[in-house]
Amino acid sequence: MDVGGPIVDETAYYVHDMRIIREVLSGELGREIDDREIESVRDSALSAWAPSFTKAILWHYLQPDAERTQAAYKDVIYRIFSGCEDLILTPGAKEVIPALAKKYTLALAANQPVSMKARLERTGLMKYFESTLLSDDIGLHKPDARFFMAVCERIGIPPVECCMVGDRLGYDIYPPNVLGMRTVWLRVGPHAIQCPRVPEDVPDAIITHLTDLPAVLEKWEQDMGNKQIGKDQIQ
Repeated sequence: MDVGGPIVDETAYYVHDMRIIREVLSGELGREIDDREIESVRDSALSAWAPSFTKAILWHYLQPDAERTQAAYKDVIYRIFSGCEDLILTPGAKEVIPALAKKYTLALAANQPVSMKARLERTGLMKYFESTLLSDDIGLHKPDARFFMAVCERIGIPPVECCMVGDRLGYDIYPPNVLGMRTVWLRVGPHAIQCPRVPEDVPDAIITHLTDLPAVLEKWEQDMGNKQIGKDQIQ
């Protein structure tokens, strides 16, 4: 399960994060940047499947200076993660995650710095996860398929018996699909505007609220109880 989206409601942070991006860029360029202008650049980056829309925005204004862009990106990320102590949970997370933990082995699968762990611990939900390793712990980052394999190895369950829940097609759906995992796309946040590029981007299920996840998993269990089905047969 990804952190941003399924566990943490990032919607509340987008305005905060975009303000920081705008402040850093204004300092770099020596001029104010209009909100609509920067949001247009963000949406273009999302439509182009940029690995990081934050870095893509900075690159749009600072290219071709790669070093300057990287330095600005580090500044933005530092300000974002040092400015918010308490996390806002996704609606339903406090009820859904404990309920899922009674039936399934839960594991985090998120690109987050190790510093995020202390904040996650304060939510009271980390005790329900068998694995709380983040990308910095593993030394690999999504969309690298080896990241997901490392998480599966950590919990001792093969990928074909796992399901990934996340909010990004390129990071949370494509790699697990290639590994044979089930996938659920929580279609929220800025990445909700994206459409699958190739068949491997297509999730096995799409939900818009975390509270819909248990019903999806229960249906799959019922289907599996009736007969063994492959990913290509899932409706």
